[in-house]
Amino acid sequence: MSDGTVKRRGIRKDRHTLLTCVASHPHLAQQVSSDPSAKQAYEEWVERNIRFFRDLFCDRLVSVIEHIDEAHPHLHAFVLPLDDPTCAARDLNPAWVAKSLAEDTARAAGHDAQSAVKLGNAAYRARARELQDQYFAAVSVPCGLTRTGPKRERLSRAQWRARKEEARRQAELLRQMEEKVASLSDAEEDLGAAVEAKAAALAERMEEIETNLADAIAERAIAKEMMDAAEADARAMLEAARRNAEEIDRAARVQADGLQRRAFEEIEAARSKLLAGHDRLAHERAMFDAERAKRMTDAVAAAAALTAQLLVGVVRGTVTLNEKGSGWVIQDRDLRDRVERNAIGFAVKEVVMAFAKLWSQLRDRLSDRDLDLQKAAAEAVLGPVAAPPKARPTDQGPST
Repeated sequence: MSDGTVKRRGIRKDRHTLLTCVASHPHLAQQVSSDPSAKQAYEEWVERNIRFFRDLFCDRLVSVIEHIDEAHPHLHAFVLPLDDPTCAARDLNPAWVAKSLAEDTARAAGHDAQSAVKLGNAAYRARARELQDQYFAAVSVPCGLTRTGPKRERLSRAQWRARKEEARRQAELLRQMEEKVASLSDAEEDLGAAVEAKAAALAERMEEIETNLADAIAERAIAKEMMDAAEADARAMLEAARRNAEEIDRAARVQADGLQRRAFEEIEAARSKLLAGHDRLAHERAMFDAERAKRMTDAVAAAAALTAQLLVGVVRGTVTLNEKGSGWVIQDRDLRDRVERNAIGFAVKEVVMAFAKLWSQLRDRLSDRDLDLQKAAAEAVLGPVAAPPKARPTDQGPST
């Protein structure tokens, strides 16, 4: 309160305390229940919707309900303002948050109430469109759905079918890319497991070396005790025999000193050998880590360079579409062999073909001078990434 006191108040009866989001699938409910392929596509759509709602609302998403008793199956997502003591569900709407922020900013800048409301409404519409674009990218594109229906853009049936087919192809390409990323992730996990196994082996070997070193130190201590005992015995014997044979006493001392020196030298040699092995193992491990990092970096750079070389080939005319438009023709045998050897053609083929189609349309519409400028600009951007090797002659024709 204004006087600093704290009082409890109930929530207003007209307060909106629940936010609901509705997402509907274009398939009919009967089609989903009878067609296995339609059911699979619908289930993937449901999973991506739940993931989108969870990323957008986090812990405030309390429930997602599926309705299949109407013409089209659809989902209801329920969101509660769990962290708001006023229970204002309106503030859960990202578009409304943008509107409130825009109005507050406008009033702070000196705008009147009417101007502030206009700016807030514009911010609301912009954020709502942005939210729909985010939903389209996260859910519709991977599921092969279009942004709008045919009536919205006044498309013919043929145009609408072409639009749907293009969306399906984009979804399939995205799926292939996701599978490729998953396979790369699995390969990285396998490599990590191999590295961990190698590290475990090195650690075990280090432990063995340390154990051997400890045993050597213990043996050295025992040897020293034995040498001390032998020296004491020798002194006693020499003391007893000193009267009878001074020469024997001198020889015994020389012999005892020689045994001590040789034993010490052997122990020091063993210790030096163990320490050298320890250093060698540490050096091998560092070389292994450096080689692994270099190979991963070289593999990524080679894949990027090969993709850029294909795009440069489209610009130069050495990579073209075949007569049917369903495949590509690589005239450079060296580039063709490297694409097949690196097995990345299936991942970039659709992208290169789409670029080739766009380049063909651009080439037909530009003058020779403008086309040369566009070629130079494209090669200036792609050239440093591609860094193609020097072309070598070939006695074979292009392959499809």
